[in-house]
Amino acid sequence: MFSQRPYWILTLVVLLAIDNCCGVVVSDAEWNNYKLKFGKTYDNAVAENNARFYYAYNVNWMSTHNSQYDRGLKTFKLRPNQFTDMRLIHFNAMFPVATAPTTTNASPPPNVNIVPPSYDPSINFGYTIHAEDQGLKCNSGWSYSAVKAIEILNAIQTGNTVPTPLSAQQLIDCAGRTTACTKQVPQTVFDYLKMYDMPLLLESEYKNNNSQSEAGMCLVRGNVGVRVSQYSMLTADDDEALKKYVGSGFPVIVEINPTSFEFMHYSEGIYEPPVTGTRGSHFMTVIGYGTDKASGLDYWLLLNSFDTTWGERGFLRLRRSSTIKLAKNAIFPTVLG
Repeated sequence: MFSQRPYWILTLVVLLAIDNCCGVVVSDAEWNNYKLKFGKTYDNAVAENNARFYYAYNVNWMSTHNSQYDRGLKTFKLRPNQFTDMRLIHFNAMFPVATAPTTTNASPPPNVNIVPPSYDPSINFGYTIHAEDQGLKCNSGWSYSAVKAIEILNAIQTGNTVPTPLSAQQLIDCAGRTTACTKQVPQTVFDYLKMYDMPLLLESEYKNNNSQSEAGMCLVRGNVGVRVSQYSMLTADDDEALKKYVGSGFPVIVEINPTSFEFMHYSEGIYEPPVTGTRGSHFMTVIGYGTDKASGLDYWLLLNSFDTTWGERGFLRLRRSSTIKLAKNAIFPTVLG
């Protein structure tokens, strides 16, 4: 009985901390609803109590942020999601800085016409675009963002308003190698598909699996899919070129720094990246841009791979201005075979 005392002391301390964290009380009902909504399970009581403490702490900071939003001091809101039961430091650790290749097989970007003042493939042309879920175990945004760019470009070029789902898992398993779940980049996708003339298979043939923490065995199961013949890259910080190509129907993948509490819990509105002393790499697909009617702020429209429980059903509207540059490691498919 004496040997178990430290366990019970720790449990009691954590429970007391939950009840007193920053003035936030997390009821059993709220906590159980959170676990049910996001399918949360924990290895033991201590792990769950820690998660409940972090949830209470994060909810308190969200409440402070959102009260500033209500007073017009912030341009976006926050809400609980699948990351709310973890510390920011653990969230940041999921996104180490990516390592880009030293060579490239990119082709010069194609010539495009003058672009419209706003562009959204869903609004302008009725495309149905859904956010995927990369899960919590593998930093695979590099694969999901590239696949979405290919899916959407293929849909635009074939006139199919419902993009055919393609396999991000194929790229994780077959192209990602040892860094598939850590520091991989989208260029690997395009080099793999182009250099080896590989088809990007249908998701129905090569199922996505967001429960893996590392690449699985590469099992190419067929030839039905989409081929990429050419891809292009943009000069760093050239947001005018980014706008030109996105507005011409080319989804462009960009690298962003996700290591902030605000990005972790973004819910809606025009996101303005906070100043942060940490760095990390995450990749998202820029599919449009526009101007928010309520605030008058210009924005980029980015598709994420954090499921529909994050952001505006999986999308992020990022402040578009001359002081917030987005075109970092920007890359996009240009010719599909």
